[in-house]
Amino acid sequence: MSKAQLPDSTALRDDTVLRRVRHLGSAREGLKEWRLQRLTAIALIPLGLYFVASMLRLTVSDEVTAAAWLNSPVPALLTILFLLAVFAHAVIGVRSVLDDYVHARARLVVGNLMVRGAAFILGGAGMLAVLKLFLGR
Repeated sequence: MSKAQLPDSTALRDDTVLRRVRHLGSAREGLKEWRLQRLTAIALIPLGLYFVASMLRLTVSDEVTAAAWLNSPVPALLTILFLLAVFAHAVIGVRSVLDDYVHARARLVVGNLMVRGAAFILGGAGMLAVLKLFLGR
């Protein structure tokens, strides 16, 4: 049954409901976050496998060998990409949980700021540590 065939009260109600829900929920930015979370999840598969294999290989090494490993461009770059993917994926996931379960607006804003701040600080510290070893300072 098309909109033209619906009784006037039904068509009016549906139009009012549609007007009320526009620009809310997933129609606004949920798809962008969903895609970014899937992209980071896909990126984490090879990066995570590489990182775990590298850490297992370095468990029998000393500090000098580990530092020399991060002094190479490819391991340093892949470790930084791993850190970026991990923290981006974590922020999106925790923000999604906060959006679903925190209903007070002030708590939601504070929670989102804390999650982003923690990810920024921890990710920045991790990348600075890798860059410090890479640059040899």
